[in-house]
Amino acid sequence: MYALELTRAGHSTAVLLVHPPASDDSLAVRLREANVPLTSLASPAFSASLAHARKFAIRAMRAFKPTSQLILNRSRNLVFELMERYHDACCAYFKREKPDVVHVLTPDQGAMMLIRAAHTVGVPVIYQEVGIPFHPPGFEHVYERFVSVLPLCARVATLSPGLAEQASQALPNVRFPSVVPLISHEVSNGVPHNESSQKTVRFGFAARLEYLKGPLQLVEAFRLLHETQPNIELRIAGQGSQRQEIIDKLRRYGLEHQCWLLGIYHSVAERNQFMKEIDVFVLPSLTEGTPNAIIEAMAHQKPIVATRVGGIPDLVSEDVGMLLPPGDPQALSTALARLASDAELRRAMGVAARKRYEQLFTPKAVLPLLIDFYEGVAGKNGHSNNGKVLPAHPWSAIKHP
Repeated sequence: MYALELTRAGHSTAVLLVHPPASDDSLAVRLREANVPLTSLASPAFSASLAHARKFAIRAMRAFKPTSQLILNRSRNLVFELMERYHDACCAYFKREKPDVVHVLTPDQGAMMLIRAAHTVGVPVIYQEVGIPFHPPGFEHVYERFVSVLPLCARVATLSPGLAEQASQALPNVRFPSVVPLISHEVSNGVPHNESSQKTVRFGFAARLEYLKGPLQLVEAFRLLHETQPNIELRIAGQGSQRQEIIDKLRRYGLEHQCWLLGIYHSVAERNQFMKEIDVFVLPSLTEGTPNAIIEAMAHQKPIVATRVGGIPDLVSEDVGMLLPPGDPQALSTALARLASDAELRRAMGVAARKRYEQLFTPKAVLPLLIDFYEGVAGKNGHSNNGKVLPAHPWSAIKHP
């Protein structure tokens, strides 16, 4: 999203990946359509071999559970070593392209190599934490190694003020992180949709169908609500390991005709259609950073029901939606019931959600902050915005200790 908007604003932007994307990867397709250069370091054969090795390790952990942690740690150490093989190629890329700033995301083994390579050739590097340090559970071993390269970064950033505070507590040796929000950039995002006139209220969930996203808790809350309010539906977009368990529960509860599992949407048009057809967006995650799906729902003027975790409270104020404790299907059901029975509340929250989206996540709101951030790191003069004075982003006034 940053690369697309920077390119549209006339800046020279390129994307570097360790592994090549799949030929039909929707994000890669969008980058290519926008003429954003997309380069990968590893060969397709190597990436395929690494993927097969990962699947083998997962099967081994399932078959030999007493030694699963040992297998996991050794596999991760091997990946760390393999990634270092691309250090020289990465340095050569940076020397050839001569970027002013390198912006690295995701705290994995490849990111460590990218940070070291940028530092080696003298290019200022930014690391952006898109979640919470040392989360999700089970990722601690990788992060303990990853933090060793953070001192090489010119700046560390997060996606929201709340995440910056949590990162500063988890990473006491790192200067207080900057706040650089997400950009939600499609023009089609800006078209609010009127709520359906039908009596049935449709709840929507879009995320990986994994434990930490809470889909099974949503199904349980939906069951509790359906006992008293039968005119409701649930639409679930996504794939993951809990898909079959979700299907089984819906059949057991007799709700398979009130719930649709739609799979992954592959285009902006499919996502817009999903958002258009729901009345309330729900995300009961157990841990989160700043979910893009919530931002997309806010752009489509949908009220939000979510858990009070990670950066979600920075997005969802009480006028925009309802925040709940994680892991509480009963509280979730109560919140859904309130919105299901009050069309005016849904309308008012949707309008407030759209307004908050415009304040925080549009290109007009975020791009000046992003460019000023880059230019500050690169040691260049402030961005002129073609002579226009743009309003400051609400999060740009966050004071860094």
